[in-house]
Amino acid sequence: RTEPLAMRTDKMSTGLESEVPRTDEEAQAQETSTPLVSHDFETASEAEPSLSLGSTEAANNLFIVAMMGKKIKNFTDTFKSKKSDQVSPRNDFFREVCSALDASVLIAFYAALRRLAREDKLKQPELILDLPVTMESVFQCISINYHVVTEEMGAERYGVFETFLDEREKRLEEIAVRMGRNYASLEDEAQVGVYHFGDEESDRELVYAIFLDSIRKRVTVVFRGTTTALDLKQDLRAIPKAIENPIKGMKGISANVRVHLGFYEYLFANERKKQEQITEDSIRKVDQDKTLSEVERNQLRERLLQQKTQVKRHLEDWETEFGESIESKYDLIMNQAIAILKENPGFKLYITGHSLGGALATLFSANAALHESPYVQKPVTCISFSSPKVGNISFKKTFERMEEDGLIRKVRVLNGLDLIPKTPSLGVFRVLLYVLCPWNVNNEFSHVGIELKLKGTGFIISYDRHDARWLLLADTWRTIKGFIYLFHLIFFLRITKLLYYHTCSEILVRLRNYYEELQKHNIDDLYGRIKKGETGILSRITISKSDRSQKGKNKDAEIKRRKANFIRNSALPTFTAEQRNSSVPEKIE
Repeated sequence: RTEPLAMRTDKMSTGLESEVPRTDEEAQAQETSTPLVSHDFETASEAEPSLSLGSTEAANNLFIVAMMGKKIKNFTDTFKSKKSDQVSPRNDFFREVCSALDASVLIAFYAALRRLAREDKLKQPELILDLPVTMESVFQCISINYHVVTEEMGAERYGVFETFLDEREKRLEEIAVRMGRNYASLEDEAQVGVYHFGDEESDRELVYAIFLDSIRKRVTVVFRGTTTALDLKQDLRAIPKAIENPIKGMKGISANVRVHLGFYEYLFANERKKQEQITEDSIRKVDQDKTLSEVERNQLRERLLQQKTQVKRHLEDWETEFGESIESKYDLIMNQAIAILKENPGFKLYITGHSLGGALATLFSANAALHESPYVQKPVTCISFSSPKVGNISFKKTFERMEEDGLIRKVRVLNGLDLIPKTPSLGVFRVLLYVLCPWNVNNEFSHVGIELKLKGTGFIISYDRHDARWLLLADTWRTIKGFIYLFHLIFFLRITKLLYYHTCSEILVRLRNYYEELQKHNIDDLYGRIKKGETGILSRITISKSDRSQKGKNKDAEIKRRKANFIRNSALPTFTAEQRNSSVPEKIE
């Protein structure tokens, strides 16, 4: 008790092997029914109801209770899992899909925060603008600007972000237990954050981010979904564009494939030509604006030309750094990802996105899987959510060949009543097209990879081969059912539910309902079955309504319990030396 408080806490932090000597008073206190400290801060506070912040002794007691309770809980977790220090995080189907879904949600939230920071609406904008952006800096930015963030984004949108953070923290807690670590220390030591963020021209081009996760040992490229008017314009440009097949010459592989024109140009358009076109269009609009004076018009022209020069200078800097020519957005993103993989050998490459982001992820992953860099480990993994179709039957055949060769893994997650994954499509007119022009059936758009369809009554995991006639009939039947359901929603004035089924929130709810069943599967095991010749439905689970309701209640109760008991480092009361020596602490942080 005569030792300084900091020295005592340092001794406790050394582990179970260096036990702190106990005085007679401490030994006597431990033998009584009321423990000196507790594993739970709330329980310890209730066990000492006489604690008051009106004296030095009370302040020290509160500090000791908080710190010792936290340290002992850390030691208990370490002791229980001491033999499993080398255990890696689980990579079952449920956790891999959920981690990708987290990234697809975070990129939209981060992009909104960065936009507010650029508009000078946030205090300390460097917390979100300076890279790398870690979860700690995001929390600090939100805590400082909470009212501005919730007002600008809306309480509902911010609530979605908080829900996904809760799920993310729970999975990290599970990883910490398996690795024999404490969650707080694991998160502090791990490199988890955004190392590249492409949103400088978010109204004029695609938005992407590159996440580094040293816990799961992966680098994740994430694309944002449809947000701006240009995003919607690219979605609607569903014109098949013929491109050269990168693996042409192999048996059964055509020389050309056709892909969605809007998605392709977003990724592979020439960056320099695109910037020149953007500048010319902007100058033309300035010249046509009659409300501007000649001086203002000249200033805007000069600013636009400076932006064009700055973009070219950035591209030249990237080319100097990477030692390669940067022709398109794909080249830039791929070289940035390879640079991170080079600094973190053994890490795997993941690509993900929601809606438009899922389509871009599919195109990006198909090219990344063929990249010859030694730092890109195969297979590359792509997990998309509510993604529209990207390529034709020839593209599907090429994708399947890469899957057979172990170059890529693809999981496509969607809700059963979501109409966006059914596009682009000719609907029932495809049957007429096949009858009149059977040679054009291979030009019809088709999905690729393993499909996880989440329904209100269960889920289906399936994998369809490239048989054009079977895909034609199956997709036609699905389209007919989709139109019937659309008519039902319009008739009963419930058209807004169509947008709800397309959201990440609904995907998360259904994943939570079936997490026990989904965690029994593994992506590698599913591809092993596919290589053995299994196709069609790989797994089907049907759950009754009462079971789903009970699962949802149990899950919500568990989340509430974790919110009540979970204590992070920043939530613990800390005292400076002056506050501990004063009679009344001035501030508790």
